[in-house]
Amino acid sequence: MSGSYLYLVSLAQKVGKVAFVTSSLLGILVIFPTLFGVRKIFGTYKYLMVVFSALGIFLASLEAIFHPNLHFYNNGFAFFSLKAPFGLSHGCMMVILPVYAGVYSLTISMLAVQFVYRYCALFSLSYLSFFRGWKSVSWIAYLMFFGIMWWIGAYYLLNMDDISANYFKNEMILRYEVLPTEIPMMTFLAFDPNDGSVRWWDVLYTIQISSIMGTQYITMIYFGWNMHSKMEQKIAGLSVALKRHHRQLFRSLVFQITCPTIFLFSPLVLIIYIPYFELELSFPAGAAITAFNVYPAMDSIIVLMDCGMLCFSKYRSVPETKQVTAVPKLNKFN
Repeated sequence: MSGSYLYLVSLAQKVGKVAFVTSSLLGILVIFPTLFGVRKIFGTYKYLMVVFSALGIFLASLEAIFHPNLHFYNNGFAFFSLKAPFGLSHGCMMVILPVYAGVYSLTISMLAVQFVYRYCALFSLSYLSFFRGWKSVSWIAYLMFFGIMWWIGAYYLLNMDDISANYFKNEMILRYEVLPTEIPMMTFLAFDPNDGSVRWWDVLYTIQISSIMGTQYITMIYFGWNMHSKMEQKIAGLSVALKRHHRQLFRSLVFQITCPTIFLFSPLVLIIYIPYFELELSFPAGAAITAFNVYPAMDSIIVLMDCGMLCFSKYRSVPETKQVTAVPKLNKFN
């Protein structure tokens, strides 16, 4: 493909606005019933759900307002915005662009926290104290640490220098009709175009975000798998209705791992590692950012479907549950 990519930028912005509206509406549908309609069912967990839904809406709103763009060019990529809303200065936009990365980090970290909480609520009740009262600062600090670290990494390690500015200069003029120095722009360049040497600041950024992303994903997989394994043992002696109930929870768990894998983690893996293959390409990757913003809507759909199916399961199992003398505490999050 040759020529200007401005029409693709416009298309990505329209898709981003649709993702924002969809994520916001579905997020509100999750937040209000969670806060005011199911407090006895979800307990403390409802606040984690509310925070996560709010983060998803905030992430989508950042994209809808500031329209960050991503462009791959050979062994590097540029992260930039062609607009400065509200009359913001170039300097302010250079601070805001990394905020998008920081909020993304908060989102995937919040996913990991939810999995840890759900595991503790089912099998390690003593650790739930870290999610109550002043000890709640522990998981809040966990989120803020990874969010701030990603923001710092993007702000300092992706700072455009003369080498990267010259490298992307002709490409930006051709594709977006702007000079790199005219817009808020951050760059990643795996190898120096002059001598082919490794640019270690950029490699350090790769290591940093790979570590953060890997930590959250491994946490999700570890606690998700352990929940499944131990739950199968615990429900072995329960009624058929309760077994069906908990297997529905497991199916929801699978969806809540699969969707972020597709919409949050996989696009980022491509963004991180494609430049190291030194491919000859010129590719507008705004769709990758759009995928990030689609995920909050997908998660809200999963939660709403889960609630609907659990209610249906409960309705079907009313006669049978009368035979059960005590419902185990793993039916609900404390």
